[in-house]
Amino acid sequence: MQLDSKNLGRLRHVADPREVWTSESGDFTPWLAENLDVLADELGMTLTVVGTEVLVGQFRLDIQAEDDDGRVVIIENQLERTDHSHLGQCLVYAAGLEASTVIWVSRQFRDDFRRTLDWLNERTDQGIQFFGVEVGVVQIGEQGPRAPVFEVVSRPNDWAKGVKSVPAGSSGSVATPLNEVRQDLFAEILDQVNSSRPAVRVPARNGNNSWITFASGPFGSWGLAQIQDGRLRVEAYLDSGDGIRNTALYDKFEAEQAIWNERVGFDLAYERLEGRRACRIATHHTPVDVLALTPGAKEELVSWAVEAFLAMYDALDKLLRSTAKSIRDANVATGLEPRADAVGHDA
Repeated sequence: MQLDSKNLGRLRHVADPREVWTSESGDFTPWLAENLDVLADELGMTLTVVGTEVLVGQFRLDIQAEDDDGRVVIIENQLERTDHSHLGQCLVYAAGLEASTVIWVSRQFRDDFRRTLDWLNERTDQGIQFFGVEVGVVQIGEQGPRAPVFEVVSRPNDWAKGVKSVPAGSSGSVATPLNEVRQDLFAEILDQVNSSRPAVRVPARNGNNSWITFASGPFGSWGLAQIQDGRLRVEAYLDSGDGIRNTALYDKFEAEQAIWNERVGFDLAYERLEGRRACRIATHHTPVDVLALTPGAKEELVSWAVEAFLAMYDALDKLLRSTAKSIRDANVATGLEPRADAVGHDA
């Protein structure tokens, strides 16, 4: 591999994603369902797979997912250029499942379809949003490993939607000065995390919330939050989309908590979250008032969060991912969960 004076190679695009994924429904969709965090991180979202090849009317949706608030997200895939058929299917799926987010993934977006998504985003209210995403494959040099890459070519106009009135009775979060400061803090923490672990992408900030999630995977996602008593929390949020799978994953790690406490270097909090689908493994900083942090106190807090996350991530992330997949495979084998490829693409 030829490198320049800074030992940097050259990133090049592989022309056709079909060199990697030979089939849209039988190859690309199962891969994306297992690696949804790659797409979710690019969108600045946390997504959990609910099902694949989901029957909607006379069609089958490639991937049904949900966001952190449990809202429906639909993902329609193409390994070809965008066309009228898939645009129509996206709208059918959105209507049939009452989706809050539509994600259309294609090898190449024609300008007229990109403009159509932009038009829909401009003229719909905050209850629905549309994303157009191009998928490609890159590698360094001629012999380097290949990697998937997603490029968002159409996204919601958040400013235009933000000025529209919220329906009466809406339970949506409200942007506050406190949450803006929290998001600034989270961004500073994650910038340092990204410098040490480039695979952990910094998601888009959201001043409406006291938390942020990132680096999602088959087990759920990683997150930062400041909870009501003022403590800052670093967590692995176990939510694979299935309560049985979540509990089995949690039970395995809780049973071995002495091992994991030793590996991360501090005691972890294991929270079953009774009555909820998800579970949590976390650590907490003592309560702080983020609006009144001195520069020194803020530096200490950021340092603590970065070190805590890196310790937990390095010890747990790969095993959480592989164990979640193993549990799902076992559940499928015993009939507790349906096979992802149990039905064909066409109804």
